[in-house]
Amino acid sequence: MDSLNHDNSRISRLSQLSMVSTKRKTNLESPRHTLLHSNGKLDAGIHKDKQQNLAHVTNAIMYGIINSILTIPTMYGYAVILFSHNDFEDFMPALSKLVIFSSVVHQVTFTLMSSLPFSIGQVQDAGLIFLSRMATSICDSLGDDVPVAAKVTTSIVTIGIATASLGVCLVVMGKLKLAALASYLPMPVIGGYLAFIGIFCFYAGLALCTGLVVNNIESMISVFDNAHDVLLCVPGVLGGAFLLVVSQRYDNSFILSGAIMIMPVAFFFIMLVGGISMDDARDGGWIDPAKDHATISELLDLFDFNEVHWEQLPKQFGTWVGMVFIVAFSSCLDIAAIELDMGSKLDFNHELKTVGWSNVFSGLLGGYTGSYIFSQTIFTYRSKTNSRIVGVCVIISEFAIVLAPVSVMSYVPRFFFAATLIFIAIDLMIEWLVLTVKKMSKREYAVLWMTFVAVNIVSLDVGMLIGVGIAVVNFLLGYVRLPVVSRKPRASGAARTLQERRVLDKTQGSIAYFEFSGFLFFGSSVQILDSVQKTVYVRKNVPGDVDSNYLDADMSLTPDEHRIPLIECLDGTPATSTDAVPTKYVVMDFTDVTAMDATAARSAFLILQKYCSNHSITVLYAGALPSIQSVLVKNDITGDESFYSSAESALEHCENQLLGSNTLTSSVHDEEMAQQFTGFDDSTDQFFQKLQVSVGHEFYGVGEPADCFYFLVRGRVAFNNGSTALMETDAGSLFGEVDFFSHHERQLVATATEPCTVLEMRRETYKSMQEQNPELWTRIRDLVLQSMATSLTKNTSKSDVSIRVEQERQT
Repeated sequence: MDSLNHDNSRISRLSQLSMVSTKRKTNLESPRHTLLHSNGKLDAGIHKDKQQNLAHVTNAIMYGIINSILTIPTMYGYAVILFSHNDFEDFMPALSKLVIFSSVVHQVTFTLMSSLPFSIGQVQDAGLIFLSRMATSICDSLGDDVPVAAKVTTSIVTIGIATASLGVCLVVMGKLKLAALASYLPMPVIGGYLAFIGIFCFYAGLALCTGLVVNNIESMISVFDNAHDVLLCVPGVLGGAFLLVVSQRYDNSFILSGAIMIMPVAFFFIMLVGGISMDDARDGGWIDPAKDHATISELLDLFDFNEVHWEQLPKQFGTWVGMVFIVAFSSCLDIAAIELDMGSKLDFNHELKTVGWSNVFSGLLGGYTGSYIFSQTIFTYRSKTNSRIVGVCVIISEFAIVLAPVSVMSYVPRFFFAATLIFIAIDLMIEWLVLTVKKMSKREYAVLWMTFVAVNIVSLDVGMLIGVGIAVVNFLLGYVRLPVVSRKPRASGAARTLQERRVLDKTQGSIAYFEFSGFLFFGSSVQILDSVQKTVYVRKNVPGDVDSNYLDADMSLTPDEHRIPLIECLDGTPATSTDAVPTKYVVMDFTDVTAMDATAARSAFLILQKYCSNHSITVLYAGALPSIQSVLVKNDITGDESFYSSAESALEHCENQLLGSNTLTSSVHDEEMAQQFTGFDDSTDQFFQKLQVSVGHEFYGVGEPADCFYFLVRGRVAFNNGSTALMETDAGSLFGEVDFFSHHERQLVATATEPCTVLEMRRETYKSMQEQNPELWTRIRDLVLQSMATSLTKNTSKSDVSIRVEQERQT
């Protein structure tokens, strides 16, 4: 059999080998056919990939052109905003190209460094107003004695340095992951500033339409003095409104870019039909006069550092600080808007660094502040054009304008560029001055408007400071109204005997427990004083009291033992509750207090401490931070002995003091408790065994089965764990019931320290009572369970309850 199997195995191997050989021969028989077949599939795949790549590139180029149409006209408008002073008028062709070149630098940086390949980054309006203020203040400061060329050079060099240093700040913020710091500037202040950008864009739009200097309300009103100037403004205003309607009605940038291009096409069509020449249009003010174009060398000539008045640089520091916050904040808003639309997480700090480097490069090359243009970035993202080709197209288009041997402004109608600015102006003002009324509280909305008015009336930086100040006041007004103190009924979770619980139930009202929260500052003092004084009760001094003047003519003749004490609040107002009892202890829980200033300490707690001391009320402070304790001690409000680590320990101390002062009335409660256990009916004696024991009698020890529980009618019982004394219980108390009902072994030793009388209930008797006298069994069970639950219901903290239950199980 072995040889047969061996032969079969040889045959099978040979068969397999021949089959392989046959297959190999078959494969080699027609190599040309196989090669042609595979080449056909490969060619088809390559052809399909080429088509897809071509379509992808074509789509990216198309969206790049659309983005260029949207950005380039806006840059000319921004140039008018930046250089609105009269001294810049003769340099506008070069300065306009400088703004466009700055946008080229921004777009190059975003295309290379942004994590979003479809990102669009350009000179942005957020920082332009600050730069415009710098340029205007420099020209005004230098005066007429300084050559205009020197003013221009000083302005653009200062602006470049401000932009580059802004970029450094943003890069540092990104590297240190401090992007969240930008959110510290209040939104209403930002809204007021953005609305101001809107009206400034409107001024610039009117200036573009008329060729006049329009940079404030007075100059805007003067436009209406001349009917022809009003006529020149009409197409720009209508064009801006038209673009706004298109943008809001159609969520498609194809349509918006088409609407932008319709305006110059319609203008030239009217010129053609009406037989109007370019010279006629220039004479009528519709197109800028023909000017020589600015060459690259002329752009470089603007940066003559020998002409720079460096003393102007530090004067712009205040404006620069405001610009840093505004640009950082607006950039974070842009990133957040992009993230929200994409639905995926973006690294804010990385994107902020990208914005920072973009501004560094732009500033070093004489450019201006910029950031993400979130609307165009989102538009490109929605087109599924996940390609950097879009940014490259924008770069090429804008750079072509810089290199163009013509002045674009001399061949394109003024209102075309003005319409884009007025479109932005109307959009910003409607969004922030009108629509935000539904997004903000009334006080925040008022802060926005006051910031907007302040920036228009005074300078930009001062107006922003005024807005921040108003926002701070608004915050304080809102924060002061927040409840920082509340009185709550609360007792400690300490294990108490039934007698002690009854005593505390009657005297618990003499402990006033207050919870404080948040930051206690000078604005909280009035609320703290009012809240505490209204809920701390004292005896009213009436004529005839020991402390009263014995010469008082209105002295009451009612004997002291028949006189009913009158209760009033700590501030002297009548007590609102008829059940109010005089307060003996005040517990102030500082667990949720984060900080407290000295003003709140002296104007609230020092006064309260003195008032309480006048009425012999003890004040305890619980859970206070070391810094808060230091403030209280240094201001002579209290001493170290008044501080407790927790409200639990402070409340337990107060309860212990109350129990110690109620020894005279304890016998009454003992008799009541004994009567409750022995006075149900005559059948009680058949279930309870009455025991009288001497001093030293041990009721149970550690580890013994818990087969009974006791009611102490008379005497005192001590508990220990075998080595350490833990506590004692007086007459009128239950003991041993917890282990009995939880079926645990005894955890403590119970020993009589006085001659005692007890009622013993054993387990078998307890079970038989359930059958023989269900009513009595139910009443005793409810009484015992009520006794066990009383201590649990005293505590408001679940963790304290669990700890106490565990302690009872251990004891």
